Amino acid sequence: MTTHVPDALPTLSAGSHDSSQGEACVMEYVSLLAGEEWSDRPECTHELLAHEARTVNDLLRDSDRPRLVPLIGRLFGTTEDSPELRARLRITQARQVVALLEPSARPRVLAAIQDAELTIGAGSADDVQAAFTQAMRFPLAHHGDLDPEHVEFHERMARIFPFALSPDLGAAEAYALAALVIAHKVAASGECLADCGNGPARARRMVKELGALVDTYDEVTGRIPHQVTAEQVREMADSLG
Repeated sequence: MTTHVPDALPTLSAGSHDSSQGEACVMEYVSLLAGEEWSDRPECTHELLAHEARTVNDLLRDSDRPRLVPLIGRLFGTTEDSPELRARLRITQARQVVALLEPSARPRVLAAIQDAELTIGAGSADDVQAAFTQAMRFPLAHHGDLDPEHVEFHERMARIFPFALSPDLGAAEAYALAALVIAHKVAASGECLADCGNGPARARRMVKELGALVDTYDEVTGRIPHQVTAEQVREMADSLG
């Protein structure tokens, strides 16, 4: 999907803001577009998408943050939720990591992704525990010549599963999380070909990855995204002045 950044850009900046500061993060602009109370956690955006948007907003350099503007309208109105949707979003994240790996290392992760896809619409509480065990027991070996920052990033991301545990966690999402953990463990072992140790470069890639997550949301739910015009962007920016 091709989207053009409007000429008049809002003043996007890192962190959360008071509405009178004249600045906003991407999710605060979404709340403004939705007519909600000013917040970086608006009710109009799926929790996983909002989390990723806040993360990339804060990681981007000031000069790169306008890359998020075309996503403002696409993040708005992503209110549906289901076990299948959450699983599909996590599978998309796992596939995004797979794309960064040495080709010879990808089958191990693709097998875990297949487990998740086969579990959609099925599974039990026992499967959640099995997926957690699979993720935690997958070995994390160190070889290759990745820089320490690169390894640390993937190791940190591989610790996501315990933070995602909840009574609402279903089997398919659990296996999708396991695939995501395994993907990052494989990457941290020296199999990643990307520049994840370079924060600004990683953040720019994350903008595209966030767009792909919204694509997944739209595909699963059949949503037609709201398009933000250049005039709406100017109006939102002016409202902060």
